[in-house]
Amino acid sequence: MIYLLAPISFVVSIILMPILRRLGIKYKLIDRPGEFKIHEREISYLGGWGIWFGFTAAIIFAGIFQLATFYRLMGLSLGGLVVLMLGFWDDLKWKSEGRPFIKLILQFLVAFFIVFILLKIGINLQFTINHVVATLIIAFYVAGSMNAINMEDGMDGLAGSLAIISLIGFSVIALTSHYLFMFAIVLSAIGSLSAFLIYNWHPASIFMGDSGSHFIGFLLAVLAITFTSFPFYNLKQFIGPILIIGLPVVDVIWVILRRLKERKLPFIGDRKHLYDRIHQKGIGVPRTVLICCGIQIVLVAAGIIIYNL
Repeated sequence: MIYLLAPISFVVSIILMPILRRLGIKYKLIDRPGEFKIHEREISYLGGWGIWFGFTAAIIFAGIFQLATFYRLMGLSLGGLVVLMLGFWDDLKWKSEGRPFIKLILQFLVAFFIVFILLKIGINLQFTINHVVATLIIAFYVAGSMNAINMEDGMDGLAGSLAIISLIGFSVIALTSHYLFMFAIVLSAIGSLSAFLIYNWHPASIFMGDSGSHFIGFLLAVLAITFTSFPFYNLKQFIGPILIIGLPVVDVIWVILRRLKERKLPFIGDRKHLYDRIHQKGIGVPRTVLICCGIQIVLVAAGIIIYNL
């Protein structure tokens, strides 16, 4: 029955996407063309809400049929809602006000709240015997993953495709580790993201927005944190999950280093990401996304191999 979670989240999300697309246009909750945009028309950025609702519907089903502990599932959904709302605030205010440092501070504050939720629902967090250090590491994971996915959300279909590949990778180690709770989480996320991707593939008719990229980044961070500390911490369990998140991590590290070298703030956007450079060579958007997906598959496969050594 656990395999029903992906179809349930898929159906809920795919029903909601056209509704959210219309609502975004009607109420001007839209991403407009601009300096760092490659789309040429106004597009609703409410896709992240459809992803979250589909995910939550599936985990409620999982809780009702006792596929996983209900309060743990709802705790994770609550954490997802918190980061979703932070991202939605980002969609509404930060883009017009240009305050990236406020955004970063809020991300870390939310990350500390996420640590509290994870501890309350019993997620194993055995990074280190020092709880303060563990909390800081986890907060860095959550904030870093949210920003990494957000940076990849600059091309139709890219962030969603990379995230699905990462989730498939985490599903493999969830099964090999016999961790059915996290397998349920992965299946629920894969279903809703797949539905979103149908509408987000080039030419996209809806975006996930910062709300969606924050939520997906949060889920990937929780998965990486859990498997880094399950059943106990060691080097291969540190490297493996990071590689499974994959290209977003590699790209965000490269971008930050490059911007610092150019004496620019690392939080100010540009069109020099890996996918931008590929696209600027005259390669179309779908092919660019597929090339990035190929790189992601290699990284995820390497992460799985290293984790299971």
